[in-house]
Amino acid sequence: MIIPTIICYSNNNDTLNRVICEIHNYFGHVVNQSVFNKKKKLFNWLEKNKNQPHNKHLFVIEISETNEETIQLINKINSYFLSVGILIVADKIQQARIQESTGNIDTMQFLINTWDSAKFKAAIDMATQSVTKLPIQGNTEIQNLISTEKESEKLEEHIHKLIDANMAKDSFLSIIAHDLKGPFFSLLGISEILLNEWENLTEESKLDLIGDLHKTSDDTYKLLVTLLDWSKLQKEKLEVCVQEVNVCNLVNSTLKTTKNNASVKGIKIENKINAELKVKTDRNMIATVFRNLISNAVQYTQPGGKISISATEENDFFTFCIEDNGAGIEKPHILELFKQGNQKKLNGNASAFKGLGLIISKDFVEKNGGQIWLETQKGVGSKFYFSLPC
Repeated sequence: MIIPTIICYSNNNDTLNRVICEIHNYFGHVVNQSVFNKKKKLFNWLEKNKNQPHNKHLFVIEISETNEETIQLINKINSYFLSVGILIVADKIQQARIQESTGNIDTMQFLINTWDSAKFKAAIDMATQSVTKLPIQGNTEIQNLISTEKESEKLEEHIHKLIDANMAKDSFLSIIAHDLKGPFFSLLGISEILLNEWENLTEESKLDLIGDLHKTSDDTYKLLVTLLDWSKLQKEKLEVCVQEVNVCNLVNSTLKTTKNNASVKGIKIENKINAELKVKTDRNMIATVFRNLISNAVQYTQPGGKISISATEENDFFTFCIEDNGAGIEKPHILELFKQGNQKKLNGNASAFKGLGLIISKDFVEKNGGQIWLETQKGVGSKFYFSLPC
């Protein structure tokens, strides 16, 4: 399936977030998209990109009112690009007005604003079929040449996908072998002590060991669930379940699982996120992202160090930062952090991500319409950032 660039616009953030989630559920996390909640920004984008008419785009636009500016917007889209549009309108009357004013463009799909996932999927199906059939300007010889090149590109793309799938399988098996081995060694060690030394242990020691046994079992179960979720995500079968999440509370809950390791090392963790900050996202996925990044920061921060978690809002996105004063990462290794299947042992924070950590975090953040990146300096510390749509 050819995935066009997706351009989304609505001045209603709830509608925009819903559209983004539906697009990611349809295309998976590989979709290339631009999101706008202000009409002026969309007009600026159209003017900036109108010189690339050969690029195929799919526009998903919510029309809150039918006026001259709206008609101008639709006509610009259809005159500048090889594209189709999905217009979300209030009712059939508004749809008729738009069709009459824009010449009833055949490639345009309409959704009444009471649409559901099934109707959105049907509109996407029609739109993507249309966008792949749009004609290429030029003479027959050029078209034949382009067609031949495209067939070659498709074959090459298919081969690369097979190679990537095989590498992902090998990576997944390596991750399971590495990340499950440690917890099971711990379970075996604790159970062996309880089995062989029961009579010699104090009641307090027994309770401590049983508590450790329970915690390790719980952590191992959560890790296994996360592994299975990530496996589904690689097959693009894991759907985003969007709900309103209080991020401060989510982080505080996550910190409960890392406070023991932090306190042993004398590390101070500060949650600076506003107690009222809420974002519409998949709670479980984003909890996993915070858990991975915070656990990693604790592991690679020196005793007596500090970690802070903060949030800012800019350009229609919330940006979250997990900052530590740990060992940092050497520049040659930074780009390798985000490569799936990388098993190379790296310096500083990087070594934690030879397993699931950053692989899952990157996939989950992108599945929710955001990005992940870092700033780091060897010997000073690291700042891991990720963004989510407002």
